[in-house]
Amino acid sequence: MSIVEACESRTNTTPEFPMGWFSVARSHELGVGEVTRVTAFDREMALYRTQSGRPVLQDAFCPHLGAHLGVEGRVVDESLQCPFHGWRFDPDGKCVEIPYCQEIPERARIRIWHCEEKHGQIWIWFHPENTLPQWALPDVPEFDDENWTEPRFAEFDVPAHVQDIAENSCDPVHFQYVHKQAEVPPSEVTIEDNGRILHLNSDAKDAEIPHKLHATVFSPGHALVHTSYGPGAEMIVYNSAQPVDRHNTKMRWSLIVRKEIADMAGDQVMQGIIDGLGDDYPIWANKVHKHKPLFCREDKTLVLFRKWVRQFYLTSADQRETA
Repeated sequence: MSIVEACESRTNTTPEFPMGWFSVARSHELGVGEVTRVTAFDREMALYRTQSGRPVLQDAFCPHLGAHLGVEGRVVDESLQCPFHGWRFDPDGKCVEIPYCQEIPERARIRIWHCEEKHGQIWIWFHPENTLPQWALPDVPEFDDENWTEPRFAEFDVPAHVQDIAENSCDPVHFQYVHKQAEVPPSEVTIEDNGRILHLNSDAKDAEIPHKLHATVFSPGHALVHTSYGPGAEMIVYNSAQPVDRHNTKMRWSLIVRKEIADMAGDQVMQGIIDGLGDDYPIWANKVHKHKPLFCREDKTLVLFRKWVRQFYLTSADQRETA
């Protein structure tokens, strides 16, 4: 007689953090000379904007006695000053001043994370080895196009690993059962020749409001969803994510629409998207991550996603996730 194994909710683990671009703040949230605390990738970080306007993201704790530089730290010119003893660190992480000591120890450095600012957000390039970016942030020309509205913003704290959230982009069946659509819209998932960018095309011509949806997924948690309701009636939702830890993710959405439909599809559409997230929330909050799911013959898009997502992990254990 065999003993029943422990419940998966007690033993299951999530993958490590995937590499890629992830947002850590909206640009307007960080003024010149301001510093803020960031919790991401199971790490404490400090984000500040130098007097010249450059955003800098670094590990949080001063190598001297461990003070958190994102809490009461002070921006001095192009550096961040520790609130405890006044040590200052430049954008390269090097200590450039100890007010009460002329000799600076060689090891007085702090880890810097590569960050860039684009489309109204501050992004970190995350790689487990803290490498330089392996690909550039994508261009979204609609953000600068006068025919499109200013963006509307929404943020959500989701108790799930970033991969489990991203997997929805390749799961058309869940729209019928979770989002109560009348039927599963015809959908196709393809991957670009470079192997990195994934596309979902869905034709919901029989929906209550007929539309076509094209989702471009650049990496887990980073996607652009373009929805067309007809000529000139278009909407873009730009999704970015901040993995807080392996079980919690902050999602940031930016919504823009063509000005022709701004009055009709502004706040109402955004509210509809938020309501849709509410449908997903109880699933994400209570599921376990299946490293080796039991797929059926018709789960082709989910199988494709699981094979595609392996490339964003460094460890062999996460790369072995398979159908």
